[in-house]
Order: sequence, then C-alpha cells, then structure tokens
Amino acid sequence: MTIPFQASAGPTLGVEMELQIVDLDSGKLVPRGPELVAFCEANPEMGLVLKPELVQATIEINTGICKDVSEVESDLGRQLKLLREFARLQGIGIASAGTHPFALWKERQYTQTERYKALVEKHVWLARRMQIYGLHVHVGMPDGEVAIQVINQLTQYAPLLLALSANSPYWEGDDTGLDSCRTKVFENLSTAGLPFRFESWGAYESLVEILLKTESIQSQRAIWWDIRPHSDFGTIEVRVCDAPRTLTEVCSLAALVQCLSVHFQRLLARGEEIRLVHSAIIRENKWRACRWGLDGGLIDPMTLEVVPTRTLIEQTVAEMLPLAEGLGCLKYLQGIKTILAEGNGATRQRRIFQETQSLQAVVVDLEAGLACS
Repeated sequence: MTIPFQASAGPTLGVEMELQIVDLDSGKLVPRGPELVAFCEANPEMGLVLKPELVQATIEINTGICKDVSEVESDLGRQLKLLREFARLQGIGIASAGTHPFALWKERQYTQTERYKALVEKHVWLARRMQIYGLHVHVGMPDGEVAIQVINQLTQYAPLLLALSANSPYWEGDDTGLDSCRTKVFENLSTAGLPFRFESWGAYESLVEILLKTESIQSQRAIWWDIRPHSDFGTIEVRVCDAPRTLTEVCSLAALVQCLSVHFQRLLARGEEIRLVHSAIIRENKWRACRWGLDGGLIDPMTLEVVPTRTLIEQTVAEMLPLAEGLGCLKYLQGIKTILAEGNGATRQRRIFQETQSLQAVVVDLEAGLACS
C-alpha cells in the first residue's frame, strides 16, 4: 500500500486547541458546541471556523498553515478573542485544561456523526468517558521518510512535553494524584498511546494496510498515537500534550516542538547517528510525567540515569536556543522557563483548590486563562 505524503515547504506550524464550554454561573460543562458551530457556519464573515468533537461540550479551533510561532499566536489570539466575546453573550465561557475538574462523564451528550457513532460503537464505555481535551501541534516535513525518522527520535522527548503541559489532576471532583489523568483516560482507546518505532515509511505503510484490511481502523485518522504522521497535511502531529490554560503556554510548547522537530531533521540530514532508547524507558518516562509532572524525575535518554525533570527540560531548552533564534521563536521558547518556575497547570489547579476549597473556583481561573488571548 502506498500512502502519498504531501510535502511541506519548510518546518511550518499548525496548532489545534480542544476547548471546554462552561456555564459562567455554575462552572459546569454545557453541551453548546453544536450551537456555536452552527452560528459560525451561518456567519462566515466572522472568520471563525469551529469544529465539533465527540462530546458536545467541546469545540476545536485550528490555525491555518503558519510559518512560525508568531503567526500561531496571532491566528489563535484572534480566534479566541472572537470566540470568547460571542460565547459570553450567550452566558457561556471557554476554558482550556486537560479535563474538567468536576464534570460527570455520564451526563455528557455526544455528537451524532457517523464517525463518532462508529467510535462509540467500537470502544463503548471507554469512548463515552472521553471528556478530555488536548493540544495538537503540527510541524511540516519534506516527505514521509523524514517524518517517520523524526517521530522515532522525537518520541523520546514526549514525556518532557507532557510534564510541561500536564493540566488535568481532577476527574469527576476527585484529585486523581496524577498531574495528567487525561493521558490515562485517552490511552484506553485501541490506537492511542506512544507510537511504534518504524524502520522506514514503507514499514508504516505496511502496518496501516494491515489495520485497514482487518477493519481495525477505517482511515489513518483513527490512529491516535501521541505523535503521528499526517500524510494529508505533510506534517508530523504531536498530540501528547494536555490542553494548556493560556495561549502563552500554547506558544511556548509549539516553539519547543518545532525546535526539536527541526533539530532531529537536521541531524538526520547530516547522517549523524541518533541514540534511540528502549521503548520501555520511554513508556516509564511517560508514566513519570503523567504522575508527577515537573516535580519528579525522568530517565535521561542520553545517560540513562534519573535526573530531575526540570533539569532535563532546562538542558533540552538550552540546547535548542540557537536553533530557536534562527526559527524566530526564541522568546516563545524562553517561556518554558516560566512554566518551570511557576509549575504546570496541574500545580496551579491544586494550589487554587487548596486556597479556596472550591473546584468551581478552579474553573473560573481556567476560564480566565484565555482572557489575555
């Protein structure tokens, strides 16, 4: 089976944000997604395109093809401003986090498209719990072969991205003890989780062919790995991150993803040998990031010793600074230092709850996080 890969001109960026729709008075999730989508479709002059998701209390906004993080910030900032203004006129707010702190999944309403009906029919109870929210970052690649090799290398750093973005400590009113419970909810789907390592683009094509022939998937879109190739867009898509609270955090994470992707692409072009650690080590690191976020330790892919997660991220960012300057995203990459200093979203949510003893106050803070956009 041949899967055409639509080459991208340079390391372009595209960002997708899955957003929560909440009632401004109660802080509860509300199934107003179809209403928001329909309004934007009926009023194209707004320049705001929303995409429905499985859960009707979710909507998604996407950038166009951006040449750099500055364009991502401008594109998402404009859309978030319009969306928030319109939503507030309807008495609803827009918030960003990996999960809602106290929503009950049994109360959710679902989008009744053929795609989502098939998802629920296959995964049943597991799919019905999918009231989760992620950040997806696309980086342009020249061809499928390069995309696969970059994914092989970038996967080792997926736990760092998860630790930085972890923003889902609560599930149905309980503190799960995890910084990212979204991760564990999502991993229950049949094709979710860390990607497999492939020797070549052809090996990836062979797997997709088998999955399609056995009706394990209906299309490549049903492969929900933490990092996957997107042949139609000509990108790799990094999906491991929780939805961050602010646009500033989104841009910092996008900058780190772009830098790492370009870094590995250049190493590949120079023919440099890359050390690929065992998948079990990557899996262990992902668990550590999911559990402790920035406050734990990770196994360093180079030394295979446990180091503080913050230290490993600091070292990684320092290595990427010259590259970031060339890509025009230096100020955004340096925003990672702020996340390290202040803590990730899970830390903030817990701090607010400790101060207020109110999960509704946590939602208020999450909704306010997009106000600066």
